[in-house]
Order: sequence, then structure tokens, then C-alpha cells
Amino acid sequence: MLYVTGDIHADLRDFESRPFGRVKKSDYVLVCGDFGMIWDDSPEEKKALEKLGKSKHPILFVDGAHENFDLLGAYPVEQWNGGDVQVISGNLIHLMRGQVYTIDGKKVFVFGGGESDDRDMREPGTGWWPQEMPSTDEMRIGIENLVANDWRVDYIFTYEAPSSMRRLLVTDARELNAFHVYLDHIREKCQYAHWIFGNYHFNKRLSTSMDVLYDDVITLITNSDKSRT
Repeated sequence: MLYVTGDIHADLRDFESRPFGRVKKSDYVLVCGDFGMIWDDSPEEKKALEKLGKSKHPILFVDGAHENFDLLGAYPVEQWNGGDVQVISGNLIHLMRGQVYTIDGKKVFVFGGGESDDRDMREPGTGWWPQEMPSTDEMRIGIENLVANDWRVDYIFTYEAPSSMRRLLVTDARELNAFHVYLDHIREKCQYAHWIFGNYHFNKRLSTSMDVLYDDVITLITNSDKSRT
């Protein structure tokens, strides 16, 4: 099984209280952005990261807008399941922007990052980092990886919404940016079974194949689950 949830904002207690059910060693948990637990490099933070890294199952996360990107960027990049990742601690893994992974027999495309609505109220370098917005190179890599997979994946996980979906969530169309449009291009061109994104702090099914997710948990079937039935 692949258990997917939304923003946890560095709250380990909130993360542990979410309705994951009985997660097995062969399962995966994935957070769609605003992980927030790589923030100040404090002893308490390091202890929390070490605790998550000792999980019996992999905990994967896509970066959001509220991350310390200076600290996150210092972790080495390595290969995992076909794509670039940063191993934070043990089984705690950051899935990098624009990558395609094979997770338990399923093709998964991920893309973190997005523009924070409260950026004007946060101090650069301590509460806000310009790296929150995906770069042109990262977006190019995302397209190249999708082309290499013939624009076919099983699941897509992002922090932000495509522009067509954001219009359903935010009334001010001026808040659309080039990255929302980029994700909408992927939505129109890519074949996928399910797309889940975070950011908006509520849970709602937007279509049969797309959800915005906050503190709920969505369970997706992987190939190993099918083989047990």
C-alpha cells in the first residue's frame, strides 16, 4: 500500500495521529509538501528526524513552500528507485522535483515547491527561501523525465495545484503563476490514474482522479497488494 497525506508543518504529534491504519514494513507513507521538519537544525529537530528514519517502512516527502531550503539542499543526492533523492535519515527520504520513481511496481512522478502566500511576512533566509519556487532547470528535468516515460505514470504527487484546479480553490486568478500553468500542461498531456497535492489545508476530491489533501490519508493500491488478492 501507498499511504498519502498532506502538509504536516513539522508537527510530529499530528503526523503520528493521522489515520494511517496498519502500515506494514512493505508499505510506504508519502507527504505531499510542507514537511517542515528540516528547519532550524536544533537537537530536538535532529532527534525527530532520527525517529522518523527508524521507521519500519519508508517515509517519503515532497517539499512544499515552508522548508529551510538551505539546510535541505546540503543533503547529498543519490539514486533511489530510478530517480534522484536525498536520504535524510534511514527510511526518511526526500523525493526531488521532477523525478519519476518506480515504487512497488507503480510509476510515480513528483514535483515539490510552490509560491507561499505569506512570503511578504517572512524574513528571507530565516523564514522564507527563494528556492521554494521551482527553477527553469527543475521544470525542464520534469518534462524530460515524463518524455522518457512516454508521458505515462500511475500516480502524480505535488505540493501545488495545476492552474485549472487552483481556480476551483482560490478566487483571485491573479495568484496564478507560471508553475501552476506548467502543472496544468502536465495534467493535459500526461496519462495518470491519480494525482494528489497538498498546500490548501483541507481535504476534498476534485475529480475521480484528483484530490487536494491536508490531514486525511488516501490509500493507493500497489502491485504487491494486487498479488496478495
